[in-house]
Amino acid sequence: MFDVGAPEMVALVILAIVIFGPEKLPKMIGDVARTIRKFREFSSGARADLKKELGPEFQDMHLEDLNPKTFVRKNLMGDGDDDLGIRELRDSLGKDFEDIKGLASGNLFEPDVPDTSHRPAAGQSSAPKTSLHKNGGAARVEPGERPPYDADAT
Repeated sequence: MFDVGAPEMVALVILAIVIFGPEKLPKMIGDVARTIRKFREFSSGARADLKKELGPEFQDMHLEDLNPKTFVRKNLMGDGDDDLGIRELRDSLGKDFEDIKGLASGNLFEPDVPDTSHRPAAGQSSAPKTSLHKNGGAARVEPGERPPYDADAT
């Protein structure tokens, strides 16, 4: 849980003996054990109260299900029941995504493709240098020229 290995545990025991001394160490260990026991009792009581307040339809609920990562793994990645209809929504969005992907691969948007008939000179990049303006168009930026800065975009 805390990723404490054997060398770290030995170092903690030696540090505890040095700080608290061999006379007080058994009392301190007992106090820590009692505190951990009370914390476990408190958390199990809170879990029981939560299940009681949510009602009988949530009796089989685990607190791990409330973690967003677990929810995504269970409902979106295919594990578990589909009580919310998420699988149907995912499938319909997947079809829409495939349609959009097909349109994009058909060069519908006509991206700015550099002319590959000539080779760039040494020190120059073969990628086109473009800068987007607010009106949606792209303007060329010459080498050494500073691109325009839009304060609203940052």
